[in-house]
Amino acid sequence: MTKLMEWLAAAAAFFAVYFSIVCRQVQHQVFDQYMFEIQLSPLILLALFGLYSASVVLYRTFTFNNCEEAAKELLEQIKEAKKDLRSKGMVLSD
Repeated sequence: MTKLMEWLAAAAAFFAVYFSIVCRQVQHQVFDQYMFEIQLSPLILLALFGLYSASVVLYRTFTFNNCEEAAKELLEQIKEAKKDLRSKGMVLSD
């Protein structure tokens, strides 16, 4: 199961319970007492999801590895390719 499917399944389960409570299909005095908080819960969860997403993106950006050896190897391969193309008669600008 992909991460998208996991999030969609969790959202579907949440909204099934949420709409059954908000539409008064499930009756309990606790739901009547905290109806305002229940109605705001999707917005709160959306804000929490945004904070989670931003923190994951920032963490993975700051911990991204630099590959100095790979960069040097790639530059050498580019130089070799240019040298090979020049030997075959192609005119390249640096």
